[in-house]
This record gives sequence, structure tokens and C-alpha cells, in this order.
Amino acid sequence: MTSLTPKPSPVESWDRLPSDWHNDERMDALFAFFKDRELNPVHYDAKMKFWSETIINYCEDHGILQIDISTIVSRFRRKGKTPKCLDKIFEELIKQRRLISTNDFTYSQQSSWASWTFNKLTSPLTSLMSTKIPVDQDIFVIKELVDKKAQQVIESLQSHVCVATFDCVISYGSFIDACRRCALIDENSINLIISTLVRDKKILIDYVGETKNVKVVKFIAPGTSTVRPITEIENSVLLLRHSKDRLEEQLKKSDEQIEGLLTDIRRHLKNSNRTAAMKLLRKKKILEREYEKKDRTVEHLNTVLTQIEQTDCSSLVINAYSSGVQAHKELLRKNGLTPDAVEDMIDEVHDMLDTQNEIDDAITRPLVNDTTDMTELEIELEELLKQPIPPTPAVTTVSNTNDISNISIPNEAIKIPEEDPFADLELRLQKLGVKEPTPNKVADIASSSH
Repeated sequence: MTSLTPKPSPVESWDRLPSDWHNDERMDALFAFFKDRELNPVHYDAKMKFWSETIINYCEDHGILQIDISTIVSRFRRKGKTPKCLDKIFEELIKQRRLISTNDFTYSQQSSWASWTFNKLTSPLTSLMSTKIPVDQDIFVIKELVDKKAQQVIESLQSHVCVATFDCVISYGSFIDACRRCALIDENSINLIISTLVRDKKILIDYVGETKNVKVVKFIAPGTSTVRPITEIENSVLLLRHSKDRLEEQLKKSDEQIEGLLTDIRRHLKNSNRTAAMKLLRKKKILEREYEKKDRTVEHLNTVLTQIEQTDCSSLVINAYSSGVQAHKELLRKNGLTPDAVEDMIDEVHDMLDTQNEIDDAITRPLVNDTTDMTELEIELEELLKQPIPPTPAVTTVSNTNDISNISIPNEAIKIPEEDPFADLELRLQKLGVKEPTPNKVADIASSSH
């Protein structure tokens, strides 16, 4: 049977080659036929897991979406030996729905996976027909890799979307280029991705133009789950872009033609063939005039497209303003915020502050009336400040501190000034209410106390 997949590089150059690959004893056991699981369940399950993960990972890294046993056998050849257990591996992957027969996969594109699975389980005839081709002769689709690669293509397309209103419609050629950027090289893999995306309503393929001769692809916009039909606006913008692209291709060809004519003109002039050079020069002038017209047309188309994109952006801004206003109004209504309500609240705050000020004044008011005249106290304080300060007695300094213990001072020489207890008597009498204390009265009080 002829394999659909191209020959890959040797498996030894694979970056994710299992570490057991260089263990001869281990690989001999993994390459051998499967024995009954009841004899050694642990070894059976480990061997099944090893080959299942290795095959799927290898196909993912090499962009392979369709496989068959003969291809895997040839790719995992080791020291002249080939694995003898792949039929069991494929049967297990088919049971797990990780491998789908190509015929079944094609049939599933016409309906959902759920209805296809239901038909497989409930229709014995369909089941018999699907097992008609032996496992070692059938070609299988790796469903999980197809789904993953399809999502990768969609994400790649959405990453280039600037204006969702127009940028979700591209030419079919641009879509194929996006698939190739996602490591989808062969045509069979690209067709699998297209059929999967169409089935999942992630893309739609249509023809636009007056004669419906322009094949385009529309994919889902970011944040949406299904693709919508192409609108008139998208159709018009797409035709403008298609016309601009065609003009740019023509400009590129004209530029190459002009450069070629210049080369020929120089060659004829070098050979002194002025007549031939003059003819080519006229042709060059005609091409240059056409080039200028097309170039101006491209500039006009770019201006129109820019204006359309700016209009769409303006529409988005207006919609954002409208949403913001509606949200603000709803928030005011929900919280009961009106100018009158705010003014009433501010008045209540002022009343509260006035009441608090009155309470503070009442708390700080003295409890007993103090009749002391502060003016009299200030005058008395000034008089005390004007009185001279008595001089401080001089202290004799001993020059030799070492001999201070040998100096004897008589007790009579040490005189401690006595404090006069009646020095402030006059002031105390004034505080007690005696208006005019005389020196005689003070002396009498003092003598009587002694």
C-alpha cells in the first residue's frame, strides 16, 4: 500500500525521542509482539502507553495528521528491526477514538460527531462496513491533532485582526498561506483542517464579485463561537482590497518591464542602434504613464479603505460612549443619586457640624465662675520681673585640690543663711483680702509669732 505521508527525517534526530530508545534490552521488549495482558498487566499497559504517546507526539511535532501502520513501521526502524506490536496499538487508539478511519472521518464531516458516534453504535451494518478494511491496510486520521491544528490556524488568523468588521474575510490564497505558517505542508492535511473548520462552523468559504469569481474565506471573529454570513459591507471592502492587490501586482510587473526596457535600451545604445533604442524608449514612456495612473488609483483605494476603517472606529467609540452613558444613568438610578438628594444630604452635613460645634463649646465651658481679674495679675507679674535679682555669693576656689582634705574650717565660719518665712507675707495678705498692709502690722505679726 502506498503511504500518503512523505518520508520524514530519521527518528534519531527527533527532539522528543524517548530516553528508552537507546536501551537495547528495553527496546527489544517494546518491539516484540504483545503477550496476553493477564500474564503481566503492568508491562502490557506500560508498553501500550509508550507507543501511544510516542506515535502521537511524533506526528504532532512533524505536522502529520494522517497515519497508517506501514508508515509508522518504517519511521520507527531501529538497528534493522521494526516494531511488531503496532497492530495492537492502532486497535487500542481506534477504541479510544483517537484514530478515525479516513472514510469515517469524511462521513463525519457531513454531520456532527455526536450523531456519527450514535450511528456507529446503533447500526450494525455501518459497523461491519467500517471494519471491512483491515487495520494494517487502512489510513487513519489523528482527530486530536486535527482539532489542535485547526484551533492553531484560527488563532493565527485572529491575531492579525485589527477591525473585526472587515478583517475576518480574506482571500482563499491568504488562508492557505496561514495554514502553511502552522506547519501544514501537504494538501491532504490542509484539506482536513478546512473540512474540520467548516464542520465546526469556524469558517465558511464563498465566492464574491460580480461574476462570483473571487474565492474568499470568512473566519470567526475574536470572542465569537460561530462564523456569520458575509455582509454587504464585508463584500464591498473585500472587493476594494482585491482590486488594490491586483493593481499592486500589476505595478510590480510594470516596474520589472520598465527595468527590462532600460537594460535593452542601454544595450542598443552600446551597439549604436539608436532606432531600436528609440522604439523601446517610447514603449517605456507609455508604461511609465500607465504606472503612474495605477499608482494614483492604488493611493485612492488606500484612502477609501482608511476612511472606512476610521468610520468603523468612530462607530465603536460612539457605541462605547453610549454604553458608558447608559451605565452611568443606571448606576445613578440604582443608588438614588439626584441633585436634590445631594443638596439635602449636604444640608444635613452642615447641620450636623453646627450641632457638633455647639456640643464642643458646651464641653469646654468652665464649671466655676472665676472672678480673678487677669489685668491685675499681668501688672503684678510685670512688677516682679522689674525687681533686681540678688547677687550670688562668691565661692572661693581652692587651687590645689589635693590638699583640700588638710584645710580645717571653723564652725563659726560656716554660716547658713536663714530663710525668712515672712518674706512673702505681704503678698499672702493681699491674696487674703487685706487691702493696705503696713510695715508696722507686718512687724507686729512677725514679733508675735516669735
